[in-house]
Amino acid sequence: MKCTLTVLIMILGMIVPGFMVTDASAAEIITEEDMIQNIITEEQLVRLADNFIVLFDASSSMDKPYKDTNMTRYDIAKKILKERNDLLPELGYNAGVYLYTPWKDVYPVQPYDTAKVASAIDSLPAKADNPTMLQQGLYNLGPVLQKMSGKTKVFIFTDGTYTQMQSITRKPGEIAKDLADTHDVSFYLISYPKDKQAEKVLREAASVDIVSRVIPFEQFVDRPESINNILYTVKATERIETITETKIVGIKIDNMLFDFNMDEPRGEFRSEIDELGEFLKNKANAYAVLAGYTDSVGPEEYNLGLSRRRAERVANYLMNNHNIDRSRIVMNWYGKANPIASNDTEEGRSMNRRVECAVGLSE
Repeated sequence: MKCTLTVLIMILGMIVPGFMVTDASAAEIITEEDMIQNIITEEQLVRLADNFIVLFDASSSMDKPYKDTNMTRYDIAKKILKERNDLLPELGYNAGVYLYTPWKDVYPVQPYDTAKVASAIDSLPAKADNPTMLQQGLYNLGPVLQKMSGKTKVFIFTDGTYTQMQSITRKPGEIAKDLADTHDVSFYLISYPKDKQAEKVLREAASVDIVSRVIPFEQFVDRPESINNILYTVKATERIETITETKIVGIKIDNMLFDFNMDEPRGEFRSEIDELGEFLKNKANAYAVLAGYTDSVGPEEYNLGLSRRRAERVANYLMNNHNIDRSRIVMNWYGKANPIASNDTEEGRSMNRRVECAVGLSE
């Protein structure tokens, strides 16, 4: 479960063009280990949301062992959540933490404060043994969102099952869709489904908009990038300076560029994707993080979908042509956000139509 400092760099400043400090124009092996990053100032960070809310699960399904850690899912989730909280910069968010099994205000929505949220996480029940009241949790989320303005990201820990309530007849996906239609909100379901029906519930809840998604619990634990770039990223024009000691730990891949309105990478970048695939095949503890972008032409919703298709296209190529398991690929998509060049020129727009790639290593 531990990650090298390569991954810690990506937690704080993921997917920065050239962050591995090389200048070659083709894929190349990275020989830096123990990369020590200079502190990133808040001015270098791009906030991707105004608010975030965590709906935490203390139901009995969380009381199951997680792999060979001698810890339950519940204990692991609290531990990782606290670690991610410690790393999250205070960028002016409003934040809330709620238990929905049953509903309880743990940290009612207010300006985000790292220490106070850490205390709130510590105050969660010691053991998970309650019913799964996902319908009520989503239903109670409505009044909370009504008091908020701007873009809100909601992280929900769930196994996709729920205790049916007589007072609430709509399914979780239907409630989530109503919330997404009424508020500027997206959902990130950190999941551990036990069967196909639970998977269906999760898919329905994640289909409310182009941004919402299901994040497997294992990915949440082992791939920090699966959630960190949801709330912020690093300005594309910034570089991160590093101090290094020599050892092969990764591979540098240049941005993969796309023609206008296309989701197939330009032909000259195929060799780099192949080199990435070979590296992943030969290094079993490595995984790829892909981020799709577009230029500024077209509606925001369309560009988000296009940037997602671009990341998916590269991921599918790695899976189909190099037999890389889906669990070893983390995908993010941002539409026109965080351009690396001016969108006022064709040359700049061409550079912004891209998929960025970084490689993380798990121990």
